[in-house]
Amino acid sequence: MSTVDAPSGARAPLFFISYSGAPVGRATGQPAEHLSRFFVDLSVHVSELVGPVTGVDAGFLDTSIAGGEQWSPELLQAAGTCQVFVPLVSSALILSDWCGREWDAFSRRRVTPRHSSASVHETAIVPVTWSSTSGMALPRVLRDIQRFTPTAPDPGIAAHYQREGVYGLLSMEWENMYRVVVWRLAQRIVDIHRSYLVEPWVPASVDELCNRFVEEPQ
Repeated sequence: MSTVDAPSGARAPLFFISYSGAPVGRATGQPAEHLSRFFVDLSVHVSELVGPVTGVDAGFLDTSIAGGEQWSPELLQAAGTCQVFVPLVSSALILSDWCGREWDAFSRRRVTPRHSSASVHETAIVPVTWSSTSGMALPRVLRDIQRFTPTAPDPGIAAHYQREGVYGLLSMEWENMYRVVVWRLAQRIVDIHRSYLVEPWVPASVDELCNRFVEEPQ
């Protein structure tokens, strides 16, 4: 595998959001608004928990890429240096070649425990339910990794999140449930960051990557 050097002054995001839908910078309406709010809220919480870290941004969300466009060096750099990969699971994500390649870029990187009590089986991939995928056949890579589920005093919060997804919670204005989900997700991201080092690997081009979602579903 070939790699490219990090651009001068490049900053590594702590988490990388993988999402399929209309580009945030071009879309209007609820989907873009919900995605933007989720990313901002999550970034604020992660920044609060981890504190200032030199050369690190809280998160990365590409706001312009769409099918058929060139991958930017910034996106390749972010996918190859982030510490936690957060795919927002939806029907659109599962059908997205782009997102399947982002997953491939991250999954090729080595995850190393920072201390002896950390599990050697951590992937640093945290799938988040964005919207319902009921009735869809899931690719193996998604079936093999446990999706994020928030711990909360009220078990109904996790149940509603699992059924409706983050997008559903925001659409129905279930504000308290949404806030719990995002806070617990931020804690999970920071826990992984403090327990593991994901070694960098920046692909020279998107041609080195494959769509990890393409397979015979079960």
